[in-house]
Amino acid sequence: MTTKTLETRQTKPRRPWRRAAFGHAVLVSFLLVCGLGAGPCGYRRLDAGGSLPPNIRTLAVQPFTNQTLRYRVEQRLTQAVAEEILRRRLPVTLISDLERADAVLSGDIKSVTTGQALVDNRGTVRLFQIAIRSGVTLRDQTRNQVLFDHPSLEFRGEYEFSSDPRSFFNEEDAAVDRLARDFARSVVTTMLERF
Repeated sequence: MTTKTLETRQTKPRRPWRRAAFGHAVLVSFLLVCGLGAGPCGYRRLDAGGSLPPNIRTLAVQPFTNQTLRYRVEQRLTQAVAEEILRRRLPVTLISDLERADAVLSGDIKSVTTGQALVDNRGTVRLFQIAIRSGVTLRDQTRNQVLFDHPSLEFRGEYEFSSDPRSFFNEEDAAVDRLARDFARSVVTTMLERF
């Protein structure tokens, strides 16, 4: 009886690959169902579809005011915001005449702070953290109403400097341009989330 049982076990071929294939098929099916059910959750890329109200055809970006002691920081950030609006290809025309514009975007740089973010083993600072606090207002001049007003927008970023961060904004440096572009992207994205 024991030899017959052993023979029977040996004659039945084992098929472990079927069990593994079945497990993989179940796992893939489960992931597909979860992926289809999750969907995009209502999120969209703002640089692909965000826009201003349809009655705004012309927009003027007023030079930002500077409450900090950083020299010319407002000029670089204002220019970067205007360039970001152009980059997004919004259906508006940027004009310089504030009186003729359908809407005016104004801003106020309230503070710019820097701090060390990464120090190497020799004690040299390799990365600095910059925080910019600003206020931004978008006013519809045709209807005399405020479309967007955020008195304390916060922007933070980490950047590599070639020298002391206190003189950072005085330099004509690629890192300053990168900072201004990142700041502008953050401001315009926050503004367009409103519409």
